[in-house]
Amino acid sequence: MSAKPNHNTSPVAITGAGLITPLGLDKESTWAGIAAGRCGLGPLSAIEQPEAAGKGGGQAPDLPVDFAADQPREVRYLRWALNEALADAGLGDSLNYPAHRIGFVLGTTLHGMRSGGRFLRSGDPSDLQTFLAGSTIQRTLADRPDWAGLAMAATTCSACSSALGAVALGVSLLESGRFDVVIAGGYDTVSEYVYAGFNSLRLVTPGPPKPFAKDRQGMKVSEGYGLVVMEPQGAAEQRSAQILAHVLGFGETADAHHLTQPHPQGDGAARAIKAALARAGIQAADIDLISAHATSTPDNDAAEFAAMQNVFGDRLPQVPVVAFKGHLGHTLGGAGAVELILSALAMRTQSVPPTANVEPDDLEYPELNLLTGQKVSKQSIRKTLNMSLGFGGANTCMILGSPLDQQAQVPQADQGAQAQQTEQTVTSVESKSQNDREVLITGIGVLASGAIGNQAFSQYVQQAQQEETRSDAGGPRSHSGVIADQDLAGLIQARRTRRMSTYAKLTLAAASLMLADADVADDPTFTASCNVLLGTTHGASEYCHRYYQEVVAQGIDAANPMLFAEGVPNVASAHLSMALGIKGACQTIIGTRTAGLDALGLAAMRITSGQWDRAIVGAAEEYSQVVGRAYQDCGLPSRDEQAELDQVPLASGAVVFLLESQASASKRGAKIYAQVDGFTSAAGLQFDQAHTQAHTGVDTEAQSPDQALVHLAKTLRPVNQVLTSLSGTWADKFEIRLLEASQNRDQALVYASLCDRFGELFSVGPLAGLAVVLLNQRLMATRPVRLSPDAQCKPATGNEPLARRFALTAADWTGLVTALSFSRIAQ
Repeated sequence: MSAKPNHNTSPVAITGAGLITPLGLDKESTWAGIAAGRCGLGPLSAIEQPEAAGKGGGQAPDLPVDFAADQPREVRYLRWALNEALADAGLGDSLNYPAHRIGFVLGTTLHGMRSGGRFLRSGDPSDLQTFLAGSTIQRTLADRPDWAGLAMAATTCSACSSALGAVALGVSLLESGRFDVVIAGGYDTVSEYVYAGFNSLRLVTPGPPKPFAKDRQGMKVSEGYGLVVMEPQGAAEQRSAQILAHVLGFGETADAHHLTQPHPQGDGAARAIKAALARAGIQAADIDLISAHATSTPDNDAAEFAAMQNVFGDRLPQVPVVAFKGHLGHTLGGAGAVELILSALAMRTQSVPPTANVEPDDLEYPELNLLTGQKVSKQSIRKTLNMSLGFGGANTCMILGSPLDQQAQVPQADQGAQAQQTEQTVTSVESKSQNDREVLITGIGVLASGAIGNQAFSQYVQQAQQEETRSDAGGPRSHSGVIADQDLAGLIQARRTRRMSTYAKLTLAAASLMLADADVADDPTFTASCNVLLGTTHGASEYCHRYYQEVVAQGIDAANPMLFAEGVPNVASAHLSMALGIKGACQTIIGTRTAGLDALGLAAMRITSGQWDRAIVGAAEEYSQVVGRAYQDCGLPSRDEQAELDQVPLASGAVVFLLESQASASKRGAKIYAQVDGFTSAAGLQFDQAHTQAHTGVDTEAQSPDQALVHLAKTLRPVNQVLTSLSGTWADKFEIRLLEASQNRDQALVYASLCDRFGELFSVGPLAGLAVVLLNQRLMATRPVRLSPDAQCKPATGNEPLARRFALTAADWTGLVTALSFSRIAQ
């Protein structure tokens, strides 16, 4: 994949950092420990059951007992790290920016998995209210009522490169010109789930981690929390902020090789480094320090060394390398941000710290300039390279630059232009007709229970609208909600996919349909140059449940490595990259009903900016009885707010789109369904304090969503047709208020929802609605919802042709709403 230059006139500055590791509750204590050569590993007293004998790991020091004591462990530590990051940036409790100009992006491998263990022991589904990543973000920000209407709140997963992937997404948000500040980073907490999984893969060593050593035996599982505050340099300088570092560039690639093993020659990692260098506009010779991923596992360290040797060649012995996991253990989804902050501190202090547990004679690779011993080495460090490599071959590399090297001031005119760009969240087709960066939908693949394939899906919806047996007061058309392996025959290879989770199989099947629809199924060079950004609310929930049941019932040594690997939320993107030979970025937005729509918007943003040319974007949800019971027992009301949730049944499904730039689509003469015009979101909205507290456990003061709704409505006001995720649950309140705020007084706003046909599809729902209207070129008949008396909104009858301009919305129970606008392209 060709790297795109960074055209942003105001470089992204890191102005604050919050860091928690086994060596301390703030960045300075952690850095002091590393500079002294200390190792923070030991017994895991916070783990739910005893770890494997003698292996231990890393855990953060205890917080004050009264700090957010009613919240899950990961939320408590994230709040602490966020407080430090904001204070370090000189922003305190308030960011002094309007909420709709603030973004918050987290990366994690396994989000709130500790709550799963509580559920398996108690049998109480309410314990799962803190499981999803969306809940973690909501609870982390719940004590900041002035942040209601936050412009972006999302969680990404690319396994152990998740945090650096989140920072990269944060940089992209800032470069879009629509954000004043983005807080990004990552986390993973001490958990029997993750410890047992890595132990079952035989990756946990009984001794200390020894990066790049001849006798290295494996990693130590640890926890860590790292957050950075990022702003455009011009804005940071305007408020006289202290700049810790600049983000000069990043690169994201996939190995397309194996689910748990790296490419043996480090091919994907080398391509990620080269992409980061190209984006930064520098050469390998300009790098003064490499922060290696260095897990201390035999295969990973060998592959990473091969990647560094590939890029740096004969100069590699002159470039200092540090392996922070020797001090901290592997902080998993937090590692990328944790180690990025430490690299910035190395640059600030102009010193290379030693790597713990390794002596000079231990090194397997004499060409590697890894400092050992107990003393730091004072050196000139102007640019650093961080490497973060995850399961499934997801690689992210990032280059930081010293603020001392950034002398250029941002011209006032440029700042004004950026502000003007910010307010223009929707751009007309006419004004962009000559722009090669227009984002086009050029392929669709969709399936659901009882409707496998584009044609079957379209026919199902059409037939359901004509059925007279469906009562307006009843639920969706009857179906089991389950998609069996035999339903996918002809779309995926049974032998190659037999061990995969249903979630991964559904994604691959929908991708197969999409590739055929886009007429690129037999073009491996095309798919190799694609990127993948998926969304899912629950991921491989059945495999997670089966795996965790065995761990709780039989102990850590009973963990099943196959179930563990297949249960990581980014597993579908990893399988896509391997099946299709995709070499670009591969990430998954997780843990909310809006995840699929967020993935679509973020991918479109990256294509618009020139970072990507094409992307495979979609969402998948598998049917799970455990998930269904949890939602039912946790009291989410249905349409009449009295009946049980089983009137809105849960279902399986998957949707995959192909997004291309205008230049890419024109080059191959692609069929075009629609153009993506605008993308906005708001988080932290609260309309019903009593319900929020009762059903999410979050006790916040009532918050006014009016400002956020006005901002979101800018995406909807140019249109008179809106596809929604209205499902008959409490989440409808967010979209209803948005519809009321977006109505055009000159013409009634027509709304439609797919839920009447297929039930609750979570992250798949809004994307399935988009797929069916693009395939049928008309709206779906929809039952009315309760609106204010003067609302100029009406439900679709099923007779309305799809308008030239229309919008798509989705809402999550945590108070997150996302909206995209589109232009239909006649086929």
